[in-house]
Amino acid sequence: MIDVKNAYISFITLQKVGHKIREEANIFAQEILPVDEKKEEELVPFLLAPFRKTLDPYRFYHYTDKLEFNVLHNAAISVFDEEVDFVDFSNDTLSHLYEKSLHPQIKSGEVFMVLFENMMFEEIPCRGIGIYKLENKKKFLRFDESNGIDYNIWKGYKLEGIDKACLILDVYREEGFRVFSIDDQHQESEYWKKNFLEIEMIKNNSYHTKKVLELIQDFSNEVVLDKTDRKNQAEFISNSIQVLQNNDFISPDIIEEEIIKPFELIDEFKDFKKTYAEERKVDFVENFEVSFPTLAKESKKIKTEIKLDTNISIKIDIKDPDAAEEHLERGYDEEKKMYYYKVFFNKED
Repeated sequence: MIDVKNAYISFITLQKVGHKIREEANIFAQEILPVDEKKEEELVPFLLAPFRKTLDPYRFYHYTDKLEFNVLHNAAISVFDEEVDFVDFSNDTLSHLYEKSLHPQIKSGEVFMVLFENMMFEEIPCRGIGIYKLENKKKFLRFDESNGIDYNIWKGYKLEGIDKACLILDVYREEGFRVFSIDDQHQESEYWKKNFLEIEMIKNNSYHTKKVLELIQDFSNEVVLDKTDRKNQAEFISNSIQVLQNNDFISPDIIEEEIIKPFELIDEFKDFKKTYAEERKVDFVENFEVSFPTLAKESKKIKTEIKLDTNISIKIDIKDPDAAEEHLERGYDEEKKMYYYKVFFNKED
């Protein structure tokens, strides 16, 4: 979705954000950093590589539904419209990040802020603002050959992997831009999206596909498994994914008739979906077009593995919903007083 192959750095600053509760001070930018050709060749791939992957698009929002109250949304407009000096923008943004760094486990770290030129999004030429926070330094050896050979142990960052970052693209302004976020998925990192950026996912076909798949997976864990067993749960998930793969458009009728009805859990599903939507604040639409890239990506995260207390596991391929039903039997052995699975196959690989 994001084309960055011809992107280059227009402005870049470097600061350090402290921690408000621990009273760790910020180090603010004094000027735009000079970037020569060699540095840019190393920095640009490092800064933009995370955004070459398929990421969920977000937009700025505010709980009052008034975008003008979103701090970074306003700041981004000022930068893109060249109404503010980039150093001033960087320092104001650093202060905003500092004010949101309240969780005791949040780390201080170096922060790059970058204005990129010559990007493309959905074939729309645009600029982008990148905000990068580096938190986890590692020790490395640095060798000195000025007088024989010697070494020092330093701490720094590898030019691979970024702890937290966001990329703000100057498209769809009236909707809150398009924002892509990277974080390390730790619990305390929720402040990055919720408190610092204040962004929400774009409710497109990718969003609806992902949310329905999450609903089905949670329903299988909390209801299907509770009422049946691991084998039936695996069949339920496999069948659900197969139904989504076989239909370009999904409606409530398709979900109920092809996914839920074979397991005779329609009433339970309706109650579960209603509670799920209320508690998690998910907006389910009546009909949507399946996003097959999202379906493929999210399906890989689902595990349909039956783990037994005898240190044996049975892995079921979610791409073949009929495999478990046709080639796997579950029973109970009265003599051993144990449950068992019987697996049918033609040959071993």
